[in-house]
Amino acid sequence: MSHQLGRVVSVILQRYFGENVQKVGDDLFTYGSKPIALLVKSTDLSRIKVVESLRTLLKYDLAMFEPTPNEVIADYRLIPENVLLMIRYPRYLLQIKTKYGSEAEILIEELLQKACSTATVLLVSIAVKYKDDKEKNMTIVKLKDIFISLITAGYIQQASVAELKEGSEIPTLVPVATITPEIDVRALIKIMNSGNLAESSDNVFWKVNYDRFHQDIRDEIMIKAITRRIDENAGELLRHMLQHMYLTSPAWAAESTLVPAVELREACLRAAADKPLLNQYFDQYLKVLEESGCGTVRADAGGRGYSVRGAGAARGCLLALLEGLVTERLGYKAARIFRIILDKKYIEEDDVQKNAMLPNKECKELSYKLLEEHFISLQPMRKTASAGGMNKAVYLFHINLHDVAHTVQDMCYKALGNVLRRASHERAAHARLLDKQRRVRSIVHGMRLRAEPQQNIDDVEETLTPSELAVLQGVEKRLKQLSAAELEIDKNLFILKWYFMYTH
Repeated sequence: MSHQLGRVVSVILQRYFGENVQKVGDDLFTYGSKPIALLVKSTDLSRIKVVESLRTLLKYDLAMFEPTPNEVIADYRLIPENVLLMIRYPRYLLQIKTKYGSEAEILIEELLQKACSTATVLLVSIAVKYKDDKEKNMTIVKLKDIFISLITAGYIQQASVAELKEGSEIPTLVPVATITPEIDVRALIKIMNSGNLAESSDNVFWKVNYDRFHQDIRDEIMIKAITRRIDENAGELLRHMLQHMYLTSPAWAAESTLVPAVELREACLRAAADKPLLNQYFDQYLKVLEESGCGTVRADAGGRGYSVRGAGAARGCLLALLEGLVTERLGYKAARIFRIILDKKYIEEDDVQKNAMLPNKECKELSYKLLEEHFISLQPMRKTASAGGMNKAVYLFHINLHDVAHTVQDMCYKALGNVLRRASHERAAHARLLDKQRRVRSIVHGMRLRAEPQQNIDDVEETLTPSELAVLQGVEKRLKQLSAAELEIDKNLFILKWYFMYTH
């Protein structure tokens, strides 16, 4: 694992859990797996603090444990991929709010904060928290129905169960199948009124199913790409193909099973009545989708069935990402050279200049910049011996997509680490002002709920001076920009991981 990934993981752990968890996480990232005794030595923390930090990491599924060969003690290991998911939480919440509403967003947010929880604790704690909020109007019955809907849709799943094998002192976490629970609303209301969660006999724990969210992100990327490349009707057609794919194939299959064109037509007629052009030119859209869909759709020999190619879509999105990155770093002329080399696979330096239609000096300069940035590679080829008996080596430019993807992934880790550190610096530099702003907003919110006079509210708000408000405005603007950059880099990392899923 790269040094840049370690920097990112360290900053995320420090931001969300503090210095102790950061120290333990850094140590596990550096040395792989360790038992508690060695972690106490290498981190200079007390055994209690190390155990608490490990408990936090395990609770949020950021670390795992496994028995040592003698099965007497447990080794702990960090899961960096899961740590990176923490910056994706805002995207998850936006997804669920768009599909199911603000109540579902609150429910998922609470579950993400708790890491895992029983249905009783989760629903009662949310109902109590928003009991006096008339705008939300959140009832326990409504929360229960949304919770069941999210389980049915796969956004929430049952947490793994610890089992102790015979002869071993270290438990093993065993995944269990998610079964939709039967929740007694009367029991929930009784616990809510008594305020004693200990009365609950519920011992089934639930957690967020990240993979289900990632499927939605993948589908959204594919549909948006096709919509931009062709039009909205083609994007709608791909949406129906993806829905059929989930019925017959694994969600992350490299290529789905064939979906009959007749079934697709019927589905579009039923669901896309507001898109008459799609139904009128259905066959033409299928043909265009196959030929211009970046390898996303493939037809069988007779054109009677179509499949979604996840691997092809991942490769197409990666190429678009790489072209955009080359354009940003080196300009559109370098991107033209990159596309030519990608198209030709192997090409001599002189041929690059002819195809790119650029001056020889500029073409060479850009080519070697691409080489220096590791976007392209050189492949030596030996020609047959000439009459004089000398062998001449010819160097061909080519692109090793897998290596380039790893290079870009490391760039993303570096950029993400810089963004996170800058955001931490901004918050630390203006901590006093931000804390004062939070207190003022909290007081004002409470006064508005109590329907106090506007004059009193204005007096509290005026405790923030104009100069302080100007500074806060600048800080908030910078933090918003940094948050947007975080999400954009995270999207690039998602595309890269999606591509690596199908390559070895």
